[in-house]
Amino acid sequence: MTWILTQSATQVDILKPQAKQIRIDDICHGLAHVCRFNGQTRHHYSVAQHSLIVADIVPQEHKLAALLHDAAEAYIADIARPIKLLMIEAAKRRNAAWRAVLNQHSHSPVSAWEFAKQQRIFSDPEFGGLSILIDTYKQIERRLWLAICERFDLDPALPDCVHEADMIALATERQQLMPLHPEPWECLEGVEPLAKAIPEWTPTHARQVYHHQLMELLATTHRTKVFAQAERELIHGTSTASPAGLMSIAQEVKA
Repeated sequence: MTWILTQSATQVDILKPQAKQIRIDDICHGLAHVCRFNGQTRHHYSVAQHSLIVADIVPQEHKLAALLHDAAEAYIADIARPIKLLMIEAAKRRNAAWRAVLNQHSHSPVSAWEFAKQQRIFSDPEFGGLSILIDTYKQIERRLWLAICERFDLDPALPDCVHEADMIALATERQQLMPLHPEPWECLEGVEPLAKAIPEWTPTHARQVYHHQLMELLATTHRTKVFAQAERELIHGTSTASPAGLMSIAQEVKA
């Protein structure tokens, strides 16, 4: 079994997710109920609320990407940064160990595999096309992200401003939602938190606000793209729309 069941009764195959399996209501519901920082905050604080803060920081043209940048977590939850880093480091060490084994047993791949299992370099056989030489969680997250990008017509490569806003939000969350502790977070060096207070939201409220913002951005983004495409086609003489029709589209975009 490699699929999960969402609240909309949709089966999402986490090994081979498809854009048609990605539903707006599932993302809104999931992100509103998934807590940041493993739930170790002063009050319920969801990935949905975090995403809204990130989207509020970036320029208008990148707000949709910012709002959806953690959308995969609606399906596979959130993993604390230290755990993610440990998983990546463990994957690198397994990879290095496997390369060493291959060098020693280059004459026989079967012997290399058997030796690797005996040395407990691997705990499970390769499964579902996922390489166990690298971080499995990140692979699944990446596959979901690509399906989400296809569903919402996004570039999988997030702009730098989204990454920067993500860190600003993190600094703000640490300051306002986490207990005081003298140990610095190295990833936040030089990052200034926001002055605006983070309100306490219920999952229901977070879902409603996130859904409203997402629908607004989708409407604006898609109308703008339709107009841009129509304009390009008209310029290159491949459009079936008249100039008057193009003006009508432009008025809709501005509305």
